[in-house]
Amino acid sequence: MQALPKNNHKGLIVAGMHSSGGKTAVTCLLLSALQNRNISVQPFKVGPDYIDPGFHFHFSKKRSVNLDPWIMGREHVVQTAEQFIENAFGIAEGVMGLFDGSDPTNDSGSTMEIARWLRWPILLVVPCRNAGRSVTAAIQGFVAEAGGPQYFAGIILNQVNSESHAEYLRKACSVLEIPVLGSLPEIPELQWPERHLGLQPGVEQKLPEAEQLAELVEKYFDLELLVNNFPMISVSETPVKNLQSTTAKFSKRIAVAQDEAFHFYYAANLEWLRQQGVQIVSFSPLHDSQIPENVDALILGGGFPEVFAEEMSANSSMLAALKNAVESGMPCYAECGGLMLLTKGLKNHAGKCYALAGVIPGTVEMTKRLQHFGYCKINLPESGEVRGHEFHYSRWSSETKTANLWNVTRHSTGVSRREGYQRANLHASYVHLYFPQADALMRKILQLNPDEALQC
Repeated sequence: MQALPKNNHKGLIVAGMHSSGGKTAVTCLLLSALQNRNISVQPFKVGPDYIDPGFHFHFSKKRSVNLDPWIMGREHVVQTAEQFIENAFGIAEGVMGLFDGSDPTNDSGSTMEIARWLRWPILLVVPCRNAGRSVTAAIQGFVAEAGGPQYFAGIILNQVNSESHAEYLRKACSVLEIPVLGSLPEIPELQWPERHLGLQPGVEQKLPEAEQLAELVEKYFDLELLVNNFPMISVSETPVKNLQSTTAKFSKRIAVAQDEAFHFYYAANLEWLRQQGVQIVSFSPLHDSQIPENVDALILGGGFPEVFAEEMSANSSMLAALKNAVESGMPCYAECGGLMLLTKGLKNHAGKCYALAGVIPGTVEMTKRLQHFGYCKINLPESGEVRGHEFHYSRWSSETKTANLWNVTRHSTGVSRREGYQRANLHASYVHLYFPQADALMRKILQLNPDEALQC
């Protein structure tokens, strides 16, 4: 087995050759195994993904932090990573393939760009189902495109057909300048269903326990080689800084929808709220009959409300409470799934319609194709450029006639459209925002004053 070079990196990037190649499974395996050895870890996710961080949380019990190069920029990405690896080892799951990002001609917005910014080595997950020696040529291409083997910690051979297949591939890869750190067969506990270019959310299924994954790592990975060559991986003796560790004096109470249908929240967005002196009061549009009492504003995030349309529609008391709150003037920020909830109704793929809150004119209809996907930006006179992301398989029926919020420009094409719905106290849009980048806008929407922010 080839030895890894000694290094002082405080993190590792788990990258893939393409989407659906096993990055999330390998990330969760490592999180489980290191924590099982009493090593403090901090999960990260490259890009604007909401679902993979949910898997990270299940297996590590740590809120995964998004590192989005296009929305956040280099300085903020580096600062954020350094903040959360102060007393922990960082494991960042990449997005799509290693070099896939916001620009098809270079590394911009890609996992590779994050690896360069953080100077964390890459653990490349290589799908190997029915693969032979040719897989080494693909790996060599990735190494050359990255700039050399110094960028890599090693390789995980994923989806091997058998132990003999794994041994064959290990011999084939012995010519490479980076070591094989594990070979993983197809294991039922790791066969997680997919939806819309990604995994089905963990909250909708029963996931294995972290101890089960830790046992798999000890069996199939050379964890000793990884740990021994990363001196910064060590048994924790100090408390790990967590996303909710700040002792806050709250000046606002904001109700945030959080349940199986609404769980698309960047960890940094919730932390930003706390730093503004906000007490987050969670509630469930699915299971609760009323919104929480004595709150100053509402946040209705994204998720998969279409999966739970029948239950939401049957919860008439909650729908009425939401309608009354918004129409009485309570500030409300509704994002993607939140926008859907506030329309008159939802039409599913089978053509069945379900009545919803009725605050926003028109209905939403589920579609077989993506309606809008990717990064976007909005130029606002008072708040400057706001950057966001869209990803939805639904269409708001009244958008072309009623949209009055802002003009959204696709980053990839430069095409703009009128989008979203607003009242004096309501901001509803399909665009997912990163609150620290949209600071001025979010303060305005939620009626937060700068002097209410915590002085840390």
